[in-house]
Amino acid sequence: MDDLLHHFIVEAKELIQQASDDLLALERRPFDPHRLDSAFRAVHTLKGSVGLFDLKPLGDLLHAAEDLLAAARADGLDLDAAALGALFACLEASERWVGAVEANGDLPPDAPEKADALAAGVRSLLDTPNPSLAAVASRADAAWADALFDALRGSDPAAAASGRPLTAIRYEPRPDCFFSGDDPLGLMRSVPELAALKVSARDPWPPAGSFDPFACNLVIEALSGAPHPDVAAVFRFVPDQVRFLVRDAEPAPAVASAPSGAQGPDSGPPAGPRTVRVEAGRIDRLADLVGELIVAKNALAHLVDAAGRVGEDVDWTGKLAAHHAVIDRLAGDLHAAVVDVRMLPLRDIFRRFPRTVREIGARLGKTVGLTVSGEDIEADKTVIDALSEPLVHVLRNAIDHGVEPGEVRLEAGKSPEATITLRASRFGNRLSIEVSDDGRGIDPARIRRVAAERAVVAPDRLAAMSDDDILDLVFTPGFSTSGSVTDLSGRGVGMDAVRAAVESLGGRVSVLSRPGHGTTVKMDLPTSVVMTQIMSVEAGGRVHGVLMDSIIETAAIRRDRIAPVGSGRAFVLRNRTVPLVHLSALLDGPERDSLAQDVKVLVVRVGSEPVGVAVDRFIDRMDVMMRPMTGILAGAPGLIGTTIQGDGSVLMVLDIAELIG
Repeated sequence: MDDLLHHFIVEAKELIQQASDDLLALERRPFDPHRLDSAFRAVHTLKGSVGLFDLKPLGDLLHAAEDLLAAARADGLDLDAAALGALFACLEASERWVGAVEANGDLPPDAPEKADALAAGVRSLLDTPNPSLAAVASRADAAWADALFDALRGSDPAAAASGRPLTAIRYEPRPDCFFSGDDPLGLMRSVPELAALKVSARDPWPPAGSFDPFACNLVIEALSGAPHPDVAAVFRFVPDQVRFLVRDAEPAPAVASAPSGAQGPDSGPPAGPRTVRVEAGRIDRLADLVGELIVAKNALAHLVDAAGRVGEDVDWTGKLAAHHAVIDRLAGDLHAAVVDVRMLPLRDIFRRFPRTVREIGARLGKTVGLTVSGEDIEADKTVIDALSEPLVHVLRNAIDHGVEPGEVRLEAGKSPEATITLRASRFGNRLSIEVSDDGRGIDPARIRRVAAERAVVAPDRLAAMSDDDILDLVFTPGFSTSGSVTDLSGRGVGMDAVRAAVESLGGRVSVLSRPGHGTTVKMDLPTSVVMTQIMSVEAGGRVHGVLMDSIIETAAIRRDRIAPVGSGRAFVLRNRTVPLVHLSALLDGPERDSLAQDVKVLVVRVGSEPVGVAVDRFIDRMDVMMRPMTGILAGAPGLIGTTIQGDGSVLMVLDIAELIG
């Protein structure tokens, strides 16, 4: 792929997303001039970029969308549900076709036919009278506007020849407008950048004896240098009494790669911080180099330890230790820099989902709103990229399976509009993402019944499973409770893919549900997969790694403070009873009974409770490059990943919470 096409694809995706954001905002606030202008600029810029390539169907489609948005800007056209639906369809097709160009270098074979059909639908809206369209003057009925322009040209030639669009206004208040609370002259005083004003009588003035002071007999004509949406906003409550005409209102050409800080007179809110696009391959290469440097640092630490045991050459050992300290510092700085470069806000993927939820809800005939929080939280680029598909699966399931139709919700005493909440939070170096709906929830009895009918698990095991275990069956490959197969669901594909994707990142996924109240799918992930901090420990003669994020503290507990409790053991830590298990026993290995007076314990958090994990010894705390489990070990319980130690051996990193269960 040549550089020009590559940059086009990157920019096209951003412009389509920007236009989608603007249209979603206009759906909530129909008259928002900044959003309308922003959507127009995004489509206009994308259409211009498409012209550089042989992508005529895409250009034709965008041209139709641009015409509709231009009419909305210049003529006061209200973007109703039909217009927004047509524009969203154009953006959806554009997004698919840009993806096809990225994958195959060309548009799909059916693109010309689909473009013609979609463009015809958009243009039909321009030819259909719209009841909410403010009366817009045609060129044939523009003598009043021409007279205003001519008068301005004679009185203020500089203003007339400024090159800026001028909006002509013809306001004919109803005779009874005062009884409606209207103030015609007050409205005119609110018109921004008023350049000319003419007030005349609509009908000849009657004799003084029959004059009615409560009837308005005015026709007010004016010119404004402000953009049409800003002018029309003043008259939004009297659209049937006003007409507009915009002279020389063709938009200025959009610059595809304008500096981030540059703003035109119509650019809306100030631009955000400047950003730089970096090729993903270069960042990944830098991350790999950091990994190699960390391995080299760990090897040097191993040599320092070996040198100290060989002899009494303190100088040699000291020099090695000093060099190790330098490498350690450099590696830490480089690590921090790389992680910072790779960190992106969750907003980059969260902003795609309002349109996704809207489209899926429309296809299923359900009204669904999406609430998003925590979108400013940052995570590693790899995590961000890998989360997109799993979240789409979860949102689709929430709308299809979780959310009831509007009439069913009304019968249950709920609002006909369902709400899905996408929430992100951060705890240390861990990221938590929850997708919650206020739908029907999951009925464990139904899951149990379907699992029995399809022999998903053995009958004796199924009978012994708790409701929480039953809910976990939704992640079983091929498991589905849907009674029919549609293009959205019913094939048993989705939640198992969600679990696989999350676990490939070293995370966990779980589901919570209350029948009648809704369902929450929770994903717990690392914020970064470039570097992870672990503690290496020995248990049963074997060395393992434990994530530092899972460790609350380490402690040395006297043996006489450990007491039997039921079939297990426990100890008291700061006036709180903490259950104790041995790591070797969790791994089905031999539990060695040390002769030491103190038992070395990792205090970890399992759910919301602390649990003590006894080990033979603490070894070291390390920054490591952890790789997710692959191959036959990919589904092994209790294993998060592997890393390379300083002596070249492979270290297994454990998921203590899963081992304890």
